[in-house]
Amino acid sequence: MIAGCTVKSRLVCLPQSNLSLSPDSFSVTVPSSPVLAVRGATALLSCKFDPDPDISNLVITWQRQENTQVVHSFYYNSDQLERQSPDFFNRTALNHKELAEGNASLSIANIRLKDAGYYLCIVSSNKGTDRGLVQLVYEAFYSEPRLSILFKPTSVIVQYEMEGYPKPEIMWLGSGGQNLTNHLEVSSESDGGLYYFKSSYVTQSPEFNVTFMLKNPAAHQELQRRVNLSYGVLLWLYCREKRR
Repeated sequence: MIAGCTVKSRLVCLPQSNLSLSPDSFSVTVPSSPVLAVRGATALLSCKFDPDPDISNLVITWQRQENTQVVHSFYYNSDQLERQSPDFFNRTALNHKELAEGNASLSIANIRLKDAGYYLCIVSSNKGTDRGLVQLVYEAFYSEPRLSILFKPTSVIVQYEMEGYPKPEIMWLGSGGQNLTNHLEVSSESDGGLYYFKSSYVTQSPEFNVTFMLKNPAAHQELQRRVNLSYGVLLWLYCREKRR
């Protein structure tokens, strides 16, 4: 049992109505929902505990649940980072001014994909010891789609390129809203922090009106770009140049 949630299968936390076993018990409270963290930004992992003005015996330990890596430690009235994982060097901080108020929340700067996962907030004070589990979910907003149009003798290729995370939902719609067949190429950075996409639609029609749609549900992001083109004259000029 973790204060504020019950550990179910796949470590999904569900809110509980009673955080304490008794009126005098010590408890740690963490969010029951995942914390969404954007690539390159600073994430705040909330962790609250029963306050005690005397923090001389306060011990706070943040660690990864998956591999027990030490993310941040505080005791003897100061940060103790000798055992901190190198992955978090110079990236973590507690708000020392709010420790006596029961705030053990941890900020992590420059979020990257490998930061995603579960974090244990373990607090021990004069009042007792408890822990909570926080899930951090990584995301990266998709960039503005870059349009390119390739003219061929009998067709036109309309293509958008973009990058972000995680993999989005992509559709091409016709003028009547119908779903069009399209081609998708996917690659990723060496660290996996971004996906690179090339999505294209091929048409043989001299005139077309299509809409490109991208949805990134994790980041609540949706993009729509319309392409309306008549290329009959341009295609004729292209073929004439090819024959010269």
